[in-house]
Amino acid sequence: MLLDKSDMRCARAARIFARKSDHYPYSDRYIAEVHDSPNKTGRTEREHMVAWFRCNSTKGSGSYTRIKPNMSAKRCYNRLMNPASLLWIAEAAGINGEIVEKAFNAAMEAGDYRRACSAIRRIISWEMIYEKLQAGTLLASVGFKRLRSIATSSDC
Repeated sequence: MLLDKSDMRCARAARIFARKSDHYPYSDRYIAEVHDSPNKTGRTEREHMVAWFRCNSTKGSGSYTRIKPNMSAKRCYNRLMNPASLLWIAEAAGINGEIVEKAFNAAMEAGDYRRACSAIRRIISWEMIYEKLQAGTLLASVGFKRLRSIATSSDC
């Protein structure tokens, strides 16, 4: 499958996200005030998103089982149905705090999780995420050895 110019492979996104912080203000606030996914893989949003992106490029297992592997990080982002995860991705990518706050408020007003995800993506598109990730504006928050073990574990 060919990826378009504003896309990257899921495995690459997983490696990038593995270097990010476990916690960010708006995603943590959404989890505390609204909803934390009962199907979350891992103890933190970072672990959850690393697993989500990494396992998408396989047929997966458990709650991440799929018929056909997905290599597109853009498709992973656009299929994700967890508002806290979308906010975490935006914060981890380095999207401006005012924009993330606007997306958070839109999600809070939207009601159910599907509408909340749609509200977030109307404000924070994959292209915005991709641009920030490509620019490499964020510093690593965990060591390389931990990154390697998290991003390459075989529990898909």
